[in-house]
Amino acid sequence: MKNILIIATYFPPMGGVGTVRVTKYVKYLRSFNWNPTVLTIDKEHITNYDETLLKDIDKDIEIIQLNLSKKKKKIGIMFYEKLKKEIDYIIKQKKYDAIFITGGPFEPMKIAPYIHKKYKIPYIIDLRDPWKLQKMITTTKLRTLKSKTKRFIVGISEKKVFKNAFAICTVNNTMTNQYQKEYPKMKNKFITIPNGYDPADYEEVQPKKLQGFNIVYAGKFSVSAGFRNPENIFKAIKIVNDKGVQVHFIHVGQEEKKVIEIAEKENVAKYCTFVGQKSYKESLEYCKGANILLIIGGNEKSEQTGKIFDYIGCGKPIMVLSNSDSEILTACQNIDKAYFIEKNDINKMIDIIIKIHMDNNDLKQNIMVKEYTRKYLTSELVKILNNTEKEKI
Repeated sequence: MKNILIIATYFPPMGGVGTVRVTKYVKYLRSFNWNPTVLTIDKEHITNYDETLLKDIDKDIEIIQLNLSKKKKKIGIMFYEKLKKEIDYIIKQKKYDAIFITGGPFEPMKIAPYIHKKYKIPYIIDLRDPWKLQKMITTTKLRTLKSKTKRFIVGISEKKVFKNAFAICTVNNTMTNQYQKEYPKMKNKFITIPNGYDPADYEEVQPKKLQGFNIVYAGKFSVSAGFRNPENIFKAIKIVNDKGVQVHFIHVGQEEKKVIEIAEKENVAKYCTFVGQKSYKESLEYCKGANILLIIGGNEKSEQTGKIFDYIGCGKPIMVLSNSDSEILTACQNIDKAYFIEKNDINKMIDIIIKIHMDNNDLKQNIMVKEYTRKYLTSELVKILNNTEKEKI
């Protein structure tokens, strides 16, 4: 069995969407003759505990947790600083055939060129979000200047990291195409491996018994791809309830003051429940108990929120509010009960909610899509890993 060192800032018992992708790789890599060792941060710096994800990790898999500094810096910077001090000792403990580094945070990726130069180990970069190509904040001249300066500085690090990478994985074709255009000489390095879902996660999850007919939104509203504004769906919910069709909105995730204020402004607070942060398993319980699962896209074309795949796994109708060029739609194309609505089309939102409400007793579960299962996606990563032998030769 070959050895792979996985460097991931976020890893169980850290919770959150950014943790699941790498966790599932670790779960299934041994099935394809690759033995993972995980290098991550210490428990003291974990802010979002979710021990339910630990069920996917074999107890004999080695997990190295680096004790970070006590300084109040960004977590990615602290992890990178510690990596610089510890990486030589760690690599000398075992023969590694490949290195896999996932981000963001992106700062830890800067250790990759050093590893490659000194130890000649091929490495793969995994971009869950754009790094240099992340959407800039340009609301004022000062912010525009700061964003351009930051992009220039980030671009230097990014190019250095990409230069010697064996492959660079992105989560959707839009991001892959954007980076291929940005780095035409490295075009063949960029490969799309989307996020997905693990059927095993849903087998033992019992649907949460929720009050009445409900729409469930799981996750954050404020994200790097922009604010996922619930204003229009709240307007639609208000009108539907005024028509006599009782619909309840449930948010599963950390409470956001801005969202609650919008609910109050649109006079739908009485139809809303904010249940707060839940574990991954508990979130799935809410999703499986929903009548409609809601996705709201941000303003980033390459955004393909991980929750779409959890929603697919739950087999419930999905309402997608997004721009027509969003990558979110790509994942929905083969799903029977996924309804796309332009973010400003309130009338269509109303029609779809009422349609699903009327059809509720006759709805069949969505069919699982093999190409989005985590084991299949791990096999796609393994194809890349198996080819790293060519670089060594």
